[in-house]
Amino acid sequence: MKIENRLERAISILKQLISYPVIGGESNLSISRYIEDIFKQHGVDYHHVYNETGDKVSLHCRLGPPSNGGIILSGHMDVVPAEGQPWTRQAFDMSRDQNRLYGRGTTDMKGFLACCLALLPDMIEAPLQRPIYLAFSYDEEIGCLAGPALASNILKTYTEKPAYAIIGEPTSMITCTSGKGIGVFTTHVKSSAAHSSEIRTSVSAINEATLLIQWLNNTMERLLTKSNLDHRFDPPHTTVHVGTIHGGTAVNIVADSCTFQWDVRNIPSDDIHQILKSFSLFCSERVAINSTDNPEFSIHTEAKFPVVVPLDTPMDARITTKVNEWTNTSTPSSVSFGTEAGQFAEVGFQAVICGPGNMEQGHRADEYIEIEQIEECISMLNNIIMSHCKS
Repeated sequence: MKIENRLERAISILKQLISYPVIGGESNLSISRYIEDIFKQHGVDYHHVYNETGDKVSLHCRLGPPSNGGIILSGHMDVVPAEGQPWTRQAFDMSRDQNRLYGRGTTDMKGFLACCLALLPDMIEAPLQRPIYLAFSYDEEIGCLAGPALASNILKTYTEKPAYAIIGEPTSMITCTSGKGIGVFTTHVKSSAAHSSEIRTSVSAINEATLLIQWLNNTMERLLTKSNLDHRFDPPHTTVHVGTIHGGTAVNIVADSCTFQWDVRNIPSDDIHQILKSFSLFCSERVAINSTDNPEFSIHTEAKFPVVVPLDTPMDARITTKVNEWTNTSTPSSVSFGTEAGQFAEVGFQAVICGPGNMEQGHRADEYIEIEQIEECISMLNNIIMSHCKS
């Protein structure tokens, strides 16, 4: 198939993928059925990994022989919402303007999925000596929820073991060997209401929440002074950030509740669980101080989703060298956002992040991808196919 035909096919598939407004957290069965239809048209055997309620599903398949050393091409089917953003185009009806394709998910990350599906006929026709796997997940945008089960199911399903994984998040087709992890938490502070004139003998949930928030800020400052700054990232350190806070009833009532949401984005050498453990100890100290005179006082923290582990693949790893060759690049980079790459690495696959588009265009109104990026991704996939035809 000529490169022009592959590009036309990728753009056509991308337009269809964009038309499915599958937001993270919602059922993805509509878009998954479209992808399944493509698999069926080409006689590809594929596998489902459903969630507990059966309204969401990840898909994976193998092209080529059941031999060790294959590569997984992985991406997610869900997108972030477009509602509430100042779009000047139809978010879920892809449009073309010169060399750009506009629509929600063009960059993050249906462009990569479209390229993989466009080259499916090439993968089938090629005399592959080592297999290529396609793996598409759901609910990545709300915490990489399906990544662990998908990666584990691939290990369980096939008798052979894949060696490598490329997660096709938008990196401008630059090989990225490292990415930050992320944990998102909600902390609830409960106390007893009182007249504001009694603030000296009462415990304000808002005041206590500010102490906890200050502790989180101080923790980030302590991490800044450590010698393990990782200059692969921007910023080169773990960040701790409080994004929302709600509390109180009226200005003349001592607040009996306060809730705030916060996140930690950690470099590979820092452990989110350790930060959370230290935070819990400080919370316990505050409860011990306040609960004697205020037995209703409590602090409770819950995770929005399981902690997403960071990626830390060595720059001289075999997968790094391979992807650099396939993309004709030489200097690996890093991303500061969370991905499923660390989850694939956790189960034993050498993983990198590399895909078309730039995250600067992702999650924004009038999201777009340059057609040149689609072409570069097709070129990489073609190189992968050719390299896997060699023993």
